[in-house]
Amino acid sequence: MILQVLIPDGIGYHKRRQGMGVVTTYQRYRPITTTVYKVFGPARRLDRDLPSIYVHAWIPEHHRAAITENDPGWVEEGVFVCRAIVKDNQRTLASFLASGDLEWDVREQTA
Repeated sequence: MILQVLIPDGIGYHKRRQGMGVVTTYQRYRPITTTVYKVFGPARRLDRDLPSIYVHAWIPEHHRAAITENDPGWVEEGVFVCRAIVKDNQRTLASFLASGDLEWDVREQTA
């Protein structure tokens, strides 16, 4: 299964206006299209974001630089737990969302 997922892309900094306080930091994310091995449901909203689901996605070597090696999101070699926005992957995820299952292992479909 091929999905567009959000992977961590470092930390961003936002300086408030002069005299308004300290610099705030936040986690930046970048969308990539990659192979997914497991899909976890149901779709949920996090911090007023669009509904998303968690997936185990294979991260290509050139995209791994922004993710630290000791990050707990690494499941196995090259596989990271990411979020996939439902709106961006509506057709691909339609059968999973309609089934009502909580987890699908789609390794057999990708092989």
